[in-house]
Amino acid sequence: MGRVIKLFIYYLLYTFAFTGIFSGGYMIANHTLEFPQSDATVFQLTMWAQVLSTLAVGVHLLVWKYVKRDQLSLSFPNAGKVMLASIILIVGMGCWTNYLTELTGLPDTMEEIFTKAMYNPLGVISIVVMAPIVEELLFRGGMQGHLLRKWKNPQWAILVSALIFGIVHGNPVQMFFASILGLVLGWVYYRTGSLLPCMLMHFINNGTSVLLFHLSGGKDETMTEALGTTGAICLALVGVALTVWSIWYIKTRLIPNQIAWKETPAPAEEVIASESKEQA
Repeated sequence: MGRVIKLFIYYLLYTFAFTGIFSGGYMIANHTLEFPQSDATVFQLTMWAQVLSTLAVGVHLLVWKYVKRDQLSLSFPNAGKVMLASIILIVGMGCWTNYLTELTGLPDTMEEIFTKAMYNPLGVISIVVMAPIVEELLFRGGMQGHLLRKWKNPQWAILVSALIFGIVHGNPVQMFFASILGLVLGWVYYRTGSLLPCMLMHFINNGTSVLLFHLSGGKDETMTEALGTTGAICLALVGVALTVWSIWYIKTRLIPNQIAWKETPAPAEEVIASESKEQA
């Protein structure tokens, strides 16, 4: 669990560091101690900070080998069919999880920020490209992968990484949805040993959200508003059926024999730290 906590701290440090650099630069350039949230320039700087901090986390994970090369391959059985089934799985999930989220009535405390991000090129890149890649490297590859190798019960590893994934979103409605999504992404990663299906699913989930937002003219309609109560329920039920079928198909037909999760060598920075202690 120590490595999971360390990676979470790294994630926070990179976020705070880049936010501090850009906000501090703005204050120095404008000779002010205020950082107005509604200013267009400030929002653009915030987007740059988000993109670069996310990129820094991904680079750190790869350079220091928290994520191994075999976790970014299609070497698992029936890779092509699994990728296709994963697409069907995330589409099905989107149908019922969005409706379930509507029923919870949880507040969206970041609605204004995300609306602005949807109209900002850096915001779209952050949501559609950076998040699917780096979040899977961090939460599934770096955190869950480690826990799967350390803990005897894989369900706990999947659950813990999913909860952390939900919590870092910091928005009640997103926390609920992201935790459910994290469970499924975690299961796919556990089943395949590869992050590529998870990245693809994450990309489709985020990309679909952005696409539907713009197709609706920025209204961000709920399923009930767009389809009516009956239509929303029917679509949710179709989504449940697709989700169940996809999981069954992957588990019983495509990857019936579970891969072995064995302990891997420690990340490079941990090896260096250990050697330094021995020399001291």
